Amino acid sequence: MNNKKAFSIILTAIAAIMLLTFVSCATEESALKEKYEQAGFDVQSFPFERASVDKELVDFAYHGLKNANSSNIEQVFVITFNNIDDARAYYDAHAGDGDKPNMIRQGRAVVYGSKDAVSIY
Repeated sequence: MNNKKAFSIILTAIAAIMLLTFVSCATEESALKEKYEQAGFDVQSFPFERASVDKELVDFAYHGLKNANSSNIEQVFVITFNNIDDARAYYDAHAGDGDKPNMIRQGRAVVYGSKDAVSIY
């Protein structure tokens, strides 16, 4: 095999990996939003200021609200960071915050809110 052909194959493989990575991230966000919407949550834009998170560190984030007009309000905050280290640092810094109940971290994601809403994640 000549060098040009090998280089072409390598470039094609790199492009395919990048495309699959991009599609999987978009699919992950869409699937999570859909999961909450199917559970009856209204998925909204994320209040970065309220969550004390730098949006430059975030891949995607959203806030879900259910039963907004009742006494049984459920809400969830989903923050997926660009990398695990940022997620870990955010979790370590805010896990005990009273305004961020039931916080869990799974990989790059930090999720908090009502107990039932967090369990959906």
